[in-house]
Amino acid sequence: MAVSCCGRLLRSVRGAAAVSLLRPLPRCLSSQSSSLQPSYVPKTSLSEPPWPEIKLPDPIVETEEHKELVQKVNSLIAAGQHGRLFAVVHFASKQWKVTNEDLVLINGIVDAECGDRIRLEKERLGASRSDCD
Repeated sequence: MAVSCCGRLLRSVRGAAAVSLLRPLPRCLSSQSSSLQPSYVPKTSLSEPPWPEIKLPDPIVETEEHKELVQKVNSLIAAGQHGRLFAVVHFASKQWKVTNEDLVLINGIVDAECGDRIRLEKERLGASRSDCD
């Protein structure tokens, strides 16, 4: 069907005009030209992501800040000025904020007897009240 339409079109156009229809467009005139300058490309979600670019901190500076923080926390613990400590732990598919001598009620089957100590291996956070101010 498309071939017969093209044939009718070429028969209706005579001479040089018919020859120009068969020539391909130069690359600079085609719609898929990649020679456009970046300034001509509009800013869209396809040309640039819609979120801001994330700049990662310098690893050397981050290491120094970590060392200072660990030293400060260790000195507070050694001096006994840490206040009441708490932790956020993961247990029985939930997160719990616990302090020393807290009781956690779990609805379900736990393979432990009453009074047994349970080791919580997934600690999410450890802090004191002074760290939260």
